[in-house]
Formats: sequence, structure tokens, C-alpha cells
Amino acid sequence: MINNYTQTRRRLLKIIGVASIGAVSGTALVKLTKDQALHKVTWKGIALGSQAEITIYHSNKKEAKNILQDSYKKLSNLENLFSLYKENSQLSILNKNGFIEQPHPDMLDLFNLSQKYAKITNGAFDITVQPLWNAYSKAFKENNEPPSKIEIEEALSLVDWKSIDIKKNIIRYKKPGMLSTLNGIAQGYITDKISENLINLGINNTLVQLGEYRGIGDHPDGRPWRLLLSNPEHTESIGEIEFTNAALATSAGLGTPFDLSGNYHHIFDPENGHSANKQLQVSVLAKTAAEADALATAFLVLDQENSEKIASKLKVGFEILDHNRNRKIITSI
Repeated sequence: MINNYTQTRRRLLKIIGVASIGAVSGTALVKLTKDQALHKVTWKGIALGSQAEITIYHSNKKEAKNILQDSYKKLSNLENLFSLYKENSQLSILNKNGFIEQPHPDMLDLFNLSQKYAKITNGAFDITVQPLWNAYSKAFKENNEPPSKIEIEEALSLVDWKSIDIKKNIIRYKKPGMLSTLNGIAQGYITDKISENLINLGINNTLVQLGEYRGIGDHPDGRPWRLLLSNPEHTESIGEIEFTNAALATSAGLGTPFDLSGNYHHIFDPENGHSANKQLQVSVLAKTAAEADALATAFLVLDQENSEKIASKLKVGFEILDHNRNRKIITSI
């Protein structure tokens, strides 16, 4: 459910701040009834370059801390597979060599999932856009301007999700020079993996935030999970989003701009190689964080009509903030 809300000073989809990596914060006692109380225990840190937070409610404080430490270890292991910036990650090895043999099951799973959403969105979601990032980053660093038409065309020739060959024993690129980034789906995927592990451990009321959000059950006091949604241009809130047993992802080009105007940013249209600017911001509410993550990126690339068709087919909710700063709820979940 998505509701209107009085504007307040917050940043994008943020509840509270961030602490040191791997730190379990102080605990609080949450009374549900006069006979039942749960300890609120929170881990805060960094995951794939974004602020991260896992909050669980548990009757045993020590066990809760152990569960969070275990979650952090699993998170770190997954990040070591998918990171674009760690030299020995499986993604970095694939990008360096053009192939990786005996990929980890989670690497296979995430690449297959990425291909699924590339197909669903007709290529609007495409993990092979990394050559475009490199071209724009180099051009703005060296000349403070976008790459030339020829440079964009050269990078675009390497953007092709259909040219990834995925088999159980190998992932390889069909074109030399291809590069992938999992930044548009890995945070959601890791959020899901951590959430599923918590569910298996009997944690039924939890909010996991690893760049994207996933609410397990509802809040222990019986209400839905609530997040403030902010305008990416400033810290003013544009509303509140409530959800139960669902995941939320928000994408905005202004999150990582190359220039001060924000016209050139990290979310690229794989068809023309330009930064996607059809909407100012997109939020997607879905059953899984990986789906919400991938679709939030794709819906920034696609026009509203095509985004709505996909959202209706997949039964996901989404809303946009258009360039006139109007918040529009397109579909609800």
C-alpha cells in the first residue's frame, strides 16, 4: 500500500543512519503484550557500496546477535562473488578473462535471473552496460563532457545480454571486450538470500535493508513496515510507502551523476547508450528484492506504457516521480 505523507527531512528510502561495518548495535526491548517482549537487535554496515541494515526481533538477545553475525558472513561471501571492484570476485574474473569456469551456484543463479529480467523487459535491463559506464566515466574525468558519438557506438557494440553463454560449468562472453555489472540486481539478490536464511531460522518479523528493502511479515507491533520516500534532488520527503511481506527498490539517475546537472548518470538505455531520463525516479514494490531491483532500473529506461504492461503482468506495484516533480502511483501490489 502506498500512502500520501506530510513532507519531512529525509533521504531516499532511509530509516536510520549507518554504523561501522559488521557492527551489531545496541539492543532495545519491544513489548508486544504484558506477557511477551522481544529484543530489537540491529546490524549496520556497508554492502556493495551502500548503507546496509538488518533489524530482527527475538526473545533471546544473544541468539539474535549470533544470527546477525551469521547473516553478515553470508552477505560478505555473496559480495565477494558479485563485486565489480574486488579483483578476485567471480565477476571481476569473468570480466578480465571473458569467461569463468565452475562458477559458484549463486553466480549462476544471479546471471540466469539477470537474463530472465533482460528478456521480460526486452533488454531495458541489461547487465552488460559496463562498457558504457567506462566510456562516460573516462570522458567526464578527462574532458568533463560526455563521450563522443563514436565512443558511445563503440561501447554499445559490446552491450548485448544475448551474447552471454551460461552453462553449469562455465559463463562466457561471446564477444571479446564485453563487461558486466551486477549493481542493478545484486543488492536485491543478496537481500533475498539473507531474508530467506532468516525465515529458515524462524525469524518472522524482520526488515532487511541491503541497498534494497525486504520486509518479512509485518512490524512486531502489528503494523506494516513504513519507509519515507524522498525526492532525489533534495532531502524533502514526497510520501510514505507501507508494505508487508514484500520488497521495495528505488532507482534514480541522480543517485550517481557524472555531471552537476544530473543529465548524465549511471543508468543507461542499452538501446542508444544515453543516460535514461524518462522519469526522475521509479519505485517498485514486488515479492522479491531482486525483482524490485531489476525492474526499478528497467522502468527508468522504458516509457510508462511499457513499464505498466510489465508491472501488470508480473503483479508488482510501481510509482514514478516525473520531471515535473509529480508523484504518480501507476500500479499497486
